[in-house]
Amino acid sequence: MPSTAKNPLKPFNHVESAAVEAAVRRAQTGQSIPIGPDPALHRDKGTELHWVEAVLRHRLSLRSLNRPIGIRTTHDGVHPLIEDGQHFPAVALSVPFAEGTLDFIAAYDGGRLVFDLLAPCDRCQQPVPTEEINGLEDLGDFLLQARDALGGSPRLRTSPAHNTDCPSLGD
Repeated sequence: MPSTAKNPLKPFNHVESAAVEAAVRRAQTGQSIPIGPDPALHRDKGTELHWVEAVLRHRLSLRSLNRPIGIRTTHDGVHPLIEDGQHFPAVALSVPFAEGTLDFIAAYDGGRLVFDLLAPCDRCQQPVPTEEINGLEDLGDFLLQARDALGGSPRLRTSPAHNTDCPSLGD
């Protein structure tokens, strides 16, 4: 399990508590919380990072928690925004919590914006996409270490962040 997993003995903060509740609710009912469509991208120059941040806030229902959550958003210098892309960097997002920071990468997969949690690779220890987190319930499953509900990231094996000799590449 990635090292970003929380210690189950420590209490969760308000975002983590909401995520765990959402994951339990989905496990019990089979239904995710309806959140509606993603925010629209405005075509103004320089708004892409703000838009990606807004989509993450929307998918994790951060606005509905009625507490400010700071997210640091930058271009990622390693991962491409689109598969096989070279000129468009993905977007790195960091969500700080009291017990540490969760780092995400946003990229396109089949024309859909997806978010992956970054964590050290089990084999080369480089920060790579390990778990696809596209909703509050997904974050709750990750925090609960609900292995049967976690699917991993399809971008784990293709991440250019791995060491070049890492056995996880293309594995």
